[in-house]
Amino acid sequence: MPTALTHRGLSLRVDFNEAGVVLRPLFLQPIPIAWEELEFIGLTPAMERHPDGWREKTYAVSHLMKDFRSTLATAGHLWVELVVRDRRPLVQRIEGRWTRAWLTTRLHPMLDASDQRKPDQSLLGLDLYRHRLNAPLDDLLDLMARRCRFDLVVHD
Repeated sequence: MPTALTHRGLSLRVDFNEAGVVLRPLFLQPIPIAWEELEFIGLTPAMERHPDGWREKTYAVSHLMKDFRSTLATAGHLWVELVVRDRRPLVQRIEGRWTRAWLTTRLHPMLDASDQRKPDQSLLGLDLYRHRLNAPLDDLLDLMARRCRFDLVVHD
């Protein structure tokens, strides 16, 4: 496994390593986020570890058609949602007006059980594609599972 697992996108490169996640937007300063700053990670489709590698989680009751294939199966697309514990120190340490503006537009406030906005927790979504990673997807999922917990993110 390389020292950093890298996902190269058109306008955003994302590096995953033992320290955390580093967002590298085009023409802006890098934005490091430590694993300790993350509450949990949500994956779509949901994934689970098997002895032979990671697979999509299957559910006993499904409302989907029998021949349904996910975006991971068809296009190698995985939607990763990082839930930041407290966005305030993250935003404060970012230097550069454009970088801070880019980050604040990407961080979406979380809601609690009574649909009240939480001022500290935020959601950051990343589109990852298997073919744009410099290592196997299983290596990335293993790294994330070691450093953070996977959980379900419920959208309104």
